[in-house]
Amino acid sequence: MKRWLTLLGIYLALALACQGGWIGSDWAEQHDLLENIPPSARAWLGTDHLGRSLSANLLQGCRLALGLGSLSALLGVLLGTLLGALAGWKKGTVDAACLWIAGVSTAIPGLLLALLLAFVLGHGFWTLCLAIGFSSWVGIFRLVRAEVLRLQNQSFVGAAQSFGASPWFVFRRHFLPHLKPMLAVQFGLLFVFAVQAEVILSFLGVGIDSMPSWGRMIADAWAWDDLGFGNYWRMGSATLAMAGLVLAVQQICEISLPQKENRA
Repeated sequence: MKRWLTLLGIYLALALACQGGWIGSDWAEQHDLLENIPPSARAWLGTDHLGRSLSANLLQGCRLALGLGSLSALLGVLLGTLLGALAGWKKGTVDAACLWIAGVSTAIPGLLLALLLAFVLGHGFWTLCLAIGFSSWVGIFRLVRAEVLRLQNQSFVGAAQSFGASPWFVFRRHFLPHLKPMLAVQFGLLFVFAVQAEVILSFLGVGIDSMPSWGRMIADAWAWDDLGFGNYWRMGSATLAMAGLVLAVQQICEISLPQKENRA
């Protein structure tokens, strides 16, 4: 666990440094006669077809991946938790309506739904967060709904209701502590989905145009046939950076989940 947390901490530190403008701020600068040079002391990860520093673009892509992944996952968790708690608590017509909405959403694959929403809403950062978030809430909705239905039959919930506790009080004091471990793991899984979805959407041409990203780097490497000319450093560095972040988050989630289950 410690080594994966350390790796994730490195990503976070690099993203914060980019956000503060301390590193990677020269990602858009083009240098004549320095196009497609391999990694060297002059350019740590080489340059692209416009002579831009790939290390600066990679660092900016780290900032985008963490920001987009966190916000998209947060939206998916909040939406799934809200609708799941509402459906499990109200039952009846509300439950049936929420289940129908979830069924319609799952009828379209998540990545295809994100692609459709991104195409309709535009290529901005916030629209892409909304597109990925709205396409990833159904799994959490089902888990929260099932847990709320189970907890409603517990004696402590009935005791709280008999004393006149409001639904919000019951959810905050009795449901949420049981849901937190599951929601934390689901947040990590949605974060991974969001990072991978951004790369795929950028490769398909509906990513964020105004900001450098790992998906844009891979798409440009493919468009300019970098591998055909032996220029492996753009696609290789972006792929390894994405794999490292995804692997760190996945390992932390997999290690944390059994611990929570054993405590229960």
